[in-house]
Amino acid sequence: MSKTPNSSTIGLTPEGLEKVRERMAQLPKPEKPDKKGWTQEDLAKKSGVSIDTVKRFLGKTRIKREFIIWIAQALSLEITEIVDRHEWSPPSPPATQIDWRETCRAAAQAKRQAANTFFANDLGRKIDINEIHVPLGLIERQQKPQRRDDFSPQTGSQAYQEAEKLIPLSYDEFCEKVLTNSDSPKSKGKRLAVIGEPGAGKTTQLLKICDRILAETEYLPVWISLAEVKKPLCQYLIEDWLRIAAGKLDAAPAEWVKEFNELLTAGKIWLLLDGADEMGIADSLGTLSPQLRERVFDKVRIVISCRLNIWEATGNALCDFDTYRMLDFSYGDGDNCDRVKLFIDQWFRS
Repeated sequence: MSKTPNSSTIGLTPEGLEKVRERMAQLPKPEKPDKKGWTQEDLAKKSGVSIDTVKRFLGKTRIKREFIIWIAQALSLEITEIVDRHEWSPPSPPATQIDWRETCRAAAQAKRQAANTFFANDLGRKIDINEIHVPLGLIERQQKPQRRDDFSPQTGSQAYQEAEKLIPLSYDEFCEKVLTNSDSPKSKGKRLAVIGEPGAGKTTQLLKICDRILAETEYLPVWISLAEVKKPLCQYLIEDWLRIAAGKLDAAPAEWVKEFNELLTAGKIWLLLDGADEMGIADSLGTLSPQLRERVFDKVRIVISCRLNIWEATGNALCDFDTYRMLDFSYGDGDNCDRVKLFIDQWFRS
């Protein structure tokens, strides 16, 4: 079947392919800035799309428009430099149609802008967190029953105890295994917790997950900063998040509420809950637990971030969540690159 103009996919023009290859050859290597030339893997990491998508893109196979946007941004190219400008211009949507992808993108962008503003105000310079982001690995934490063979009658029920199994994952492995393939031990990718020390990059990790959802899937990421939530989550979604997204002062229009509820029950939503430790209440995880088990969230995929100490103290309240701890910046060894140096290089290059 032939593709028609303004369809959901688009491909490179011959001139566009040449521009992309020229730009990749000119850009400094992400982990060796003194040398030039991006590989396909570098382009995949910087754009947030999969390596398979990059290969199809460079092979002039048509890919989703969202992928084109993120790849062009990574290469600092105008979209119309690499695709046919007439085919790129989408038709105007009907006046009654709600653009949910743009709505979700704008809501997440507001958080990204707030993070950028923090750097500008606190450090006296303009910084884009995308430009200084260094992909860090994570530790998948699993609970496994471990039998003790050397127990005595006095130990009783302690004969069986739980031991923690730690599985290191690179950033790319986490994205491919957990986000793309829904391969997590408890929830099959539906309930994920990203935990770590203050400043470990939890919010940035959620923002990159948001980017990936928008770029590579048909799902919709709904970003919630939990520090702003002062009411039950369902109520907040309709009365606050949806109202603000619709640009209304009083209440979200009825058609927005109707469509949003349909998206929730159809399982089209990823709920990204940032900062469970910032809710300003004594037992934030215990408070969220019954709310996240409400029927309306049955088909919704949820990712929550939380400080390590809070999760260690009360994380059992969300025992159905798969837990991933952010790794610290490392100085590198024979097998792993120097993440500290990479961050410093990108900081001064940005």
